[in-house]
Amino acid sequence: MIKRTFSVATDNHLHVILGNMCRYVEVNYWDIDFEKAHWYMYYSWPKEKEEHFKKWLTDYIYGVKGAQRELYERTTMRKKECEEAASMFVFNYGWSLSKDGE
Repeated sequence: MIKRTFSVATDNHLHVILGNMCRYVEVNYWDIDFEKAHWYMYYSWPKEKEEHFKKWLTDYIYGVKGAQRELYERTTMRKKECEEAASMFVFNYGWSLSKDGE
């Protein structure tokens, strides 16, 4: 079996972000059909993991100018703008919140 990983050098930043998001719920990125409607509703995470991912995403967007360019067509985003972008991404595409806190 070939183990596939992500690299900013070979994959676009959206793939890196989605791959990391999958790791938070212990699901294989390659098993998810991201073309399917509402793909983000099939898994859930607790609020704590969501907040941790949001912080990671904020730091990723802020620290990787290529990600800013790819996702937002600019490279001069302030930290607050990156926080808002990460919050919007999680709001639109984050996993559902788990009801029991697990």
